[in-house]
Amino acid sequence: MKIIGGPSSLELASKISKLTACPLVAVNTKRFPDGEFYFRFEEKISGEDTLIVQSLYPPQDTRLIELFMILHTVRDLKAKTIIVFIPYLAYSRQDERYLEGECLSASLMAELLQHLGADSIYTIDVHNQKVLDMYKIPAHTLTASGELAKYFVSQDLKNPFVVAPDAEEMALKRAETAAKTIGAEYDYFEKKRNRHTGEIVTYSKKVNVKGRDVVIIDDIISTGKTSANVAKMLKKQGARRVFIGVSHALLLGNALKILNASGVDEIVGTDSVVNSYAKVSVAPILANALKAGKL
Repeated sequence: MKIIGGPSSLELASKISKLTACPLVAVNTKRFPDGEFYFRFEEKISGEDTLIVQSLYPPQDTRLIELFMILHTVRDLKAKTIIVFIPYLAYSRQDERYLEGECLSASLMAELLQHLGADSIYTIDVHNQKVLDMYKIPAHTLTASGELAKYFVSQDLKNPFVVAPDAEEMALKRAETAAKTIGAEYDYFEKKRNRHTGEIVTYSKKVNVKGRDVVIIDDIISTGKTSANVAKMLKKQGARRVFIGVSHALLLGNALKILNASGVDEIVGTDSVVNSYAKVSVAPILANALKAGKL
């Protein structure tokens, strides 16, 4: 198998290449003066099994065009198989029509990726399993919650406790995986989002955290409001320290200010989103799936 690193995930693709001993394909990319993207393979990929690695963190539209051009070229040059690893799968939140007339962006993504020749799709901690059910090709989610939990072990945790910021099925599974990884208990909070305003309400709940270190495990943090609400409640109930482990740390606008004000001690993300908080890599997760024959 040959690995193709997209512009958003070059370092991640290199890590996967080293862990799997699969060669990284040489490519040439640039931007024209008007901003258009140029892509070229510098070696033959015809008849090869290929793995494209491209995360779709902001600017999502730019990352998408890059992915579409790479995928189209791989198909056009007649690669044998095309696996696409998209750690952060943008446009996945709109998986149903909550208000009349809305675009089902998750469905649109499935149609486009399939049409451009992807044989299978892998992502990290998709927001809702329903998104992947929209694909007619194999589409799977891997979780970073175990790797995130391992990171916090190095923080000399005292009587650790894991929390999910909401009660959705995927959130509970992530919390359970993290808790099992470090031998801890876990619980959850409940939230409700106003579909018109986007405002989030987190309901108060008594949890057994007094004097304990708590790790909030989340999939995506954009504005930080949900995790901040939970952190405040945990601190109010006597939590010793509160950490956040998030698969996709977008941290937009005033998110950091909001989280810091809530009393969070540390925020840790993965390299699905490249920033200074990406302290955990998803490369071993994908590499292990490859070695186990899951891809």
